[in-house]
Amino acid sequence: MTYARQRLWLGITGVGSTVLLCAAAVAFDLPHRLIHPLADTSFGAAMACIALTWMLHALLLLPVDVAGGLFVVREKRGVLSWMASWLRGVTVQWLVFALAAALLLRTGQQFGVTYAILVFLLLQAILFSRQGLIAWLTGGITLQDATPELQEAARAAGVAPASLRIADGTDPAFIGGWLGTTAQRLWLPARWVEELSAAQLAVVLTRRAAVRALGLRRRGVLVALAWNTTGFVLATSAPRADLVTAAGFVTMMCWFTLWSFVGVLVLPSLSRPAVFTADAVARRTHEPDIIASTITQLDGWQDDEPERGERVETIFHPVPSRGARMRALDARTAEMSVESAGAWQATRLMLYLSWAGLGGLSRAVHCNVGRPPLWVLLPGD
Repeated sequence: MTYARQRLWLGITGVGSTVLLCAAAVAFDLPHRLIHPLADTSFGAAMACIALTWMLHALLLLPVDVAGGLFVVREKRGVLSWMASWLRGVTVQWLVFALAAALLLRTGQQFGVTYAILVFLLLQAILFSRQGLIAWLTGGITLQDATPELQEAARAAGVAPASLRIADGTDPAFIGGWLGTTAQRLWLPARWVEELSAAQLAVVLTRRAAVRALGLRRRGVLVALAWNTTGFVLATSAPRADLVTAAGFVTMMCWFTLWSFVGVLVLPSLSRPAVFTADAVARRTHEPDIIASTITQLDGWQDDEPERGERVETIFHPVPSRGARMRALDARTAEMSVESAGAWQATRLMLYLSWAGLGGLSRAVHCNVGRPPLWVLLPGD
């Protein structure tokens, strides 16, 4: 079995077990059966029950995390090093979960669901605007200033040199990306800077500039925010869910996680066209063979999967296979204008922002399970 298929099965296991658990919880009303009503006698007791839920889920994922972080990896790392990284990442996520749960529960108890929805939107905004900080806290990412040569390459590609930072995410699949509410910062992986040729780096920077200039990144953000907010509204109004009791809150978490699962299936169809659009923009100023070699190298550090079945790609992959991308390049000429299509990184940004609703899938998917440096900035094109 190839590396990519091993990762896929890990993701299916992590996501599948989480979804089955949530489905059983709402079908058999497990939160109300297992959480004693006395848990609602105090805010602290209710919070403790909610916290116990996500801790039990972390234990459920632990075997998949171990496999995805220590065994099915591109580069082996020491057990103690990985454990320290995992504990760091889990601690940060739990702190965010605790803050989100406390704010949503207290708001729901005192002011009702409408105000809780506003708090949920605020939490997503904080997660989005502080994505770089949370990525640093969770994954131990280190930053350094761009070299003069890299700054000059960025300027030629249409990226403001002052916005550029070199980020070392330790994992070969780390891709960095645009950060901030208006994409005012761009993290470029240290591995890319060190190992890509100057021509390949120019392709990467051109694509990043296009993602921002064409509004693909903004569209991805809006899709992710809208999807999660819709899911939270539906989850809070679902049967036996509420933001007042511990059992009702846990039920809401289950419904919200199920909605995230639907997003994992649906949103890749919006993410893939954005990849083709960015490739088409790069084709206007770069030779096809340089673009192809860049795609091949970056994919080699991630899934390294030249082709996928149509059904597998449609369901599981927001980034098209490199074969599909190269065929799309061959079908295009160096067009002067490119139609802006797709929502860049919508699927994987949705998963990160689902922390605001204590979603259970954000670090269970095949691309980041067991890899804390990729829990906030998930892999992609």
